[in-house]
Amino acid sequence: TGGTTTSCTSCYSGKGVEAGQGTSEEDCDWKPCLAGQYLDQQSGCQDCPADQWSTGGTTSSCTLCPVGKGVETGQGTSEEACIWNPCQAGQYLDEGTGCQDCPADQWSTGGTTSSCTLCPVGKGVETGQGTSEEACIWNPCQAGQYLDEGTGCQDCPADQWSTGGTTSSCTLCPVGKGV
Repeated sequence: TGGTTTSCTSCYSGKGVEAGQGTSEEDCDWKPCLAGQYLDQQSGCQDCPADQWSTGGTTSSCTLCPVGKGVETGQGTSEEACIWNPCQAGQYLDEGTGCQDCPADQWSTGGTTSSCTLCPVGKGVETGQGTSEEACIWNPCQAGQYLDEGTGCQDCPADQWSTGGTTSSCTLCPVGKGV
């Protein structure tokens, strides 16, 4: 407003004006935000929420990370900052496509592991259901065998029979008959 002012009034925190351009409080504008922040016109720079990113500046909102990816609050400085979320048990992380179900007869505890582990010999599990080694169960036995929970399928002894599957014992042949 002219006159003989000997000092200037500072803009409010988070606001600024170029030297020699501030003639009133209205000239004070919000300063550009840092990457990972957005500009709220009422309160200034705010951190982007979790799973969102921003390159900063004067943008008024943040962008969601791609599906299956996330980032901590205020840490999303670019889309590249969004990383794959940990996978659930029974899945592995494919860096190109994200979480994938483990194939049949394989298991994973999840997280960021890039592969699944084979079930022990003679055991199996359905696709995506292998959440631990304990989830691997004995495969059904063939006819003429029984399932020993400690060692797996075993042949029936002489003169005994079984239809297989998960039966835990064999049946004696009738008297006078054998196998």
